[in-house]
Amino acid sequence: MNTIINGILVEEGSGNVYEDLGYPDADLMLAKAELARQLQLVIDELGITQSQAAKIIDMPDDSLSDVLNGKFRNISTATISDALARLNSLRPS
Repeated sequence: MNTIINGILVEEGSGNVYEDLGYPDADLMLAKAELARQLQLVIDELGITQSQAAKIIDMPDDSLSDVLNGKFRNISTATISDALARLNSLRPS
C-alpha cells in the first residue's frame, strides 16, 4: 500500500524487510533476526558482556558480534538457537 505523506510517496513494508529487499530466503533471515534479538535481550537481562556470553555459549567473540549485528547469513538457525538455549538456562526461574 502506498501513501503520500507531506508530498512524499511512502510504501508500506510487508513486515519482513528481507522480503521487501528481495532476498530469496527472507523467512529464514527474519527468523535469524528474531533469534538474534532474543539473544541480545537475554545477554542484557543477565547483565553480562558480549565476551562473557561468547565464552558461555562457546562461540568466538567475533561470531557472536556478527550475529548480534545482523551478519548471520553464514550461521545456522540451529547454532543461534543453541546459543540462546544455553544463555536462557542461566536465567533465574
